[in-house]
Amino acid sequence: MEIILQDSSVKSISKDIDFAYHKENLVYNNETIEFLKPIQIKGNVTVNHGVADVKLSVNTKVLYTCSRCLENFEDTLDLMVDEKISKNEQEDENILTLEGGEVLDIRDVVVNNIYLALPRKVLCKEDCKGLCQLCGQDLNEGQCNCTQEEVDPRLAALKDMFKEV
Repeated sequence: MEIILQDSSVKSISKDIDFAYHKENLVYNNETIEFLKPIQIKGNVTVNHGVADVKLSVNTKVLYTCSRCLENFEDTLDLMVDEKISKNEQEDENILTLEGGEVLDIRDVVVNNIYLALPRKVLCKEDCKGLCQLCGQDLNEGQCNCTQEEVDPRLAALKDMFKEV
């Protein structure tokens, strides 16, 4: 959905937004995040003097890959978008400047806010134990049989020296 930002000094224009947008996937931190259902967008956009006041609620379901155990899991993504966007550069730092013309694409605003809402490290659960570094066993499912030697990393080079003797 696109909205044209015009200098409307006479009146403000308000538009109710209610549509679903299907996006295949996003790439975030070299991980693919898949959308399991269309992105539901509801809200209002008011344009006054070339500045769009965008207030939206966004809801969708996504498929993540856990950063620790590499298991896929589903989660809902609910966020509120509250931005002011102008086609001209503004002195107010809270107003974003639209790059490349007068047309504001609501889908771009939503996708940018989704990127901002994604966690830096995606975890299937807060206490995910991850994988064993030696054998690859998922430690959430059970302990592995690897012997864990605690070696001071500063002395690890000495350990390798004694293998040659």
